[in-house]
Amino acid sequence: MATPMHRLIARRQAEANKQHVRCQKCLEFGHWTYECTGKRKYLHRPSRTAELKKALKEKENRLLLQQRSLFPPCVYQHWRN
Repeated sequence: MATPMHRLIARRQAEANKQHVRCQKCLEFGHWTYECTGKRKYLHRPSRTAELKKALKEKENRLLLQQRSLFPPCVYQHWRN
């Protein structure tokens, strides 16, 4: 059974922890989402397609750099033509 002192300690710890909590609705610190009275903020994020295209392009560029580093420039030019 929780004594009044235990409840007080638990309440103070919960209040202290709230300062580090970010609301998922308004993106402000200091309160939980269910306590929020603010409006939902729009957070622009790239689409999944854009993320995949970016990852594929980075992978392709990385492979090209690896291929170029395997061959000295003169050999690469000869091999390319």
